[in-house]
Parts: sequence; structure tokens; C-alpha cells
Amino acid sequence: MQRETPVARMVREAIEAVATAEVRVQILHRALHMAREHEIPASGEPLRSFADKHLRTAMTFYLGNETSDAVMQNLAPMLTLADRVSSQPPRKTVRPDETRKLGRNRQHSGVTRKDPSDTPETDTSKYPTVQPTGVALPMVFVATRDRARCDAILRKVGDAAAVQQIEDVVSFLDNLKATASLSPLVVIDCVAASVQPSTIATLAHELPRNSNVLIWGATDEHSELTDLATDDRGWLRCGVEATPDDIAVLIRTLLGK
Repeated sequence: MQRETPVARMVREAIEAVATAEVRVQILHRALHMAREHEIPASGEPLRSFADKHLRTAMTFYLGNETSDAVMQNLAPMLTLADRVSSQPPRKTVRPDETRKLGRNRQHSGVTRKDPSDTPETDTSKYPTVQPTGVALPMVFVATRDRARCDAILRKVGDAAAVQQIEDVVSFLDNLKATASLSPLVVIDCVAASVQPSTIATLAHELPRNSNVLIWGATDEHSELTDLATDDRGWLRCGVEATPDDIAVLIRTLLGK
């Protein structure tokens, strides 16, 4: 079995401070799946990208924005340390270890590794922590290419739900299927569509049966999509004049908040 790296251990412990072991496994599984990684990157830009984007998104989904921010604050010193260490020039040149890329056992590679227990750990006791929770929040996906519109909704929704921007049709379908059991709410921004409304209309049969859809800012040119809102699907419509704050208030109402 491959030994846990110091960075992976610190990420795990930071999550375990605020979540149950079961939820921690779900968070890491989801983050690694979104990042298309088999393990937590050890350093550098891959680690920063994984933590800032995928890990934060997964934690927000399960634990909410406030808890996610607290964990990321705890991890900040570790990310800085790992980045500084990775940027230092190597002390000696070694043959590239191709067996690692192939996921093979490095037992006979001739490369020795420093035991993770020898690596000084960052003291995170001075950073804020919260009590373990483990209850998944309702999930809201906003299909928009306008980050500012999505962020405005997120701020107004607060911790009533986990809000995530959807930027392409692949992540649209993947995320909906991954959260089907949580009755996700989908907001389709027709003003700044990241997924063409006509494509969503074509893929309507792929949506989970218990998902809810809010069509925001549709006009006559989106009739293929708006016609679906007249069927017995539970889809809702909101006019083009609606602001992100209006959408957030409607979301909270639909969630009973």
C-alpha cells in the first residue's frame, strides 16, 4: 500500500477537524474525481489548483461556505510551505521515476524517500475550527458563464445551500447525476448561458427525476426550452428583468429557508 504523503495527511486531518470520517471520504472522493486525480498532488501549481478549486468546491457541497473557508484558512500555511519546498532546486539529479507515473510499486526503483514522520508539521492550532457536522447541504447549480452573477446568488443564498457555477455541458450532467439523491436545483441563465438552452432542452430526459429547474431570463428565442416548463415537470420560469438577488430569494423560498 502506498504511504500517505505529508500533504495528504494534513489535508485529511484538516477535514476531519470539521467532518465525520464518512463525510471526509466523500469530500476527498468528489474532489479527486473533479480534478481527474488519483491522489492529492504533493506540491506546486497542481496542489494549489486542487485545493483552491476542487477541494473547496467539494467541501462547500458537503459542509457549506463558512466551514469550507475555515478549513482553507487552516490549510493555507501548508500550501505555502509545500509551494516553497517544491520551488527549491534539487540537491542532486536522479533518473526520472517512470514507474511512479504508471502506478507501479517503487520497491525496486532504487529511490529512497524521506519518511513523512521526519517532516515538520505546520501548527494550525491558532486557526479557527468548527465542530464536526457531516450533513450535506442542498445543492444549487447555476449554469452561467458570468461568474459575477453566480457569486451574487451565492452571497445572498448564504449557507442555505451550496451554490456552484456550471461552465460546460459535461460538468452540468456529471454534477447533476452525482447529486441526484439530494434533489438538486438547477438555475439556467439564458442571458449568459454557459450551456446552450437548446442543448439543455435536448438533454432534459437525462436530468434526475427529482431535480428542480429554474429558467432565468428566457425570451422567445428559447421556446424549445421554455415549452418544457409548461409540461408537468415542476420547472419554473423567471423573467429577464430578475436580478441575481431575486433569484437567490426565490431559491431560498423553494428550499423552505
